[in-house]
Amino acid sequence: MEVKGSLEYIRRLLQSGKVTFSRPEAAAVLGAGATLSNKLSRLESKGWIMPVGRGFYAIIEPADHERGFAPAYSFLDDWATHRGLQYYVGGVSAAAFHGASHQGVQEVQVVADHVLRPFEYRELKIGYFLKRSILPPMWAQQTVRSGYLRVATPEMTAYDLLFFPKACRSLSRAATILVELGEAMRGRALKQLPELGCEQASLQRLGWLLDFTGWSRLGDALHKALRLDQATWRLLEPQLARMGKRNARWRIVENTQVEPDIEKGEAE
Repeated sequence: MEVKGSLEYIRRLLQSGKVTFSRPEAAAVLGAGATLSNKLSRLESKGWIMPVGRGFYAIIEPADHERGFAPAYSFLDDWATHRGLQYYVGGVSAAAFHGASHQGVQEVQVVADHVLRPFEYRELKIGYFLKRSILPPMWAQQTVRSGYLRVATPEMTAYDLLFFPKACRSLSRAATILVELGEAMRGRALKQLPELGCEQASLQRLGWLLDFTGWSRLGDALHKALRLDQATWRLLEPQLARMGKRNARWRIVENTQVEPDIEKGEAE
């Protein structure tokens, strides 16, 4: 690629449909060393690029110049490929993809198979959650403006809300999300969760919440996949006292009140 300057390089990438690049890729065109560092620094100061980490950059398209950063969904897939990571957008962020948008989140929540530090650039925040084994049935490919993105399935999204406590600040908030998320969930996919290595304690809490939010049909499907006759009794809220009514179906001790912000779905 023959270019006259760093800005032309960025414009050429955009014209070809690319919104990310690595430092070695830029060096092959713009030169290496301190000269390249200065050029990249100027591009960032003028609002054209943002560093994502480890020599990887996202291009800030003209439509995003005013806010000063590229949307996370425009570079996450390329970045994960660059780092050699398995990942998917999960938690509350994934719930929004599936129509459960009543509860917003200030950061983009991403599940990855490596320990990663939170990312912050201007107003953009990305929080990472560790899951050592990420398998294809856990996510589905979604089309976004810049290409593709891995997003947790509705069923994996629901599970992660319980498995990662920091992804969802309370059981009441999780219940609020499940009221809407249940529309997108399927019993057959819920039955597969134990086969994907999902933790039984979180599955028991998920089953209880599915019943509580009016999705007993989905709860029935999950219940059939679990062996609960001799299962350990679990606290609905692990951080609270071990006192409360016992739910024999899910072997859950109801030691807290759950109050969703919207009406529960109709029981089926």
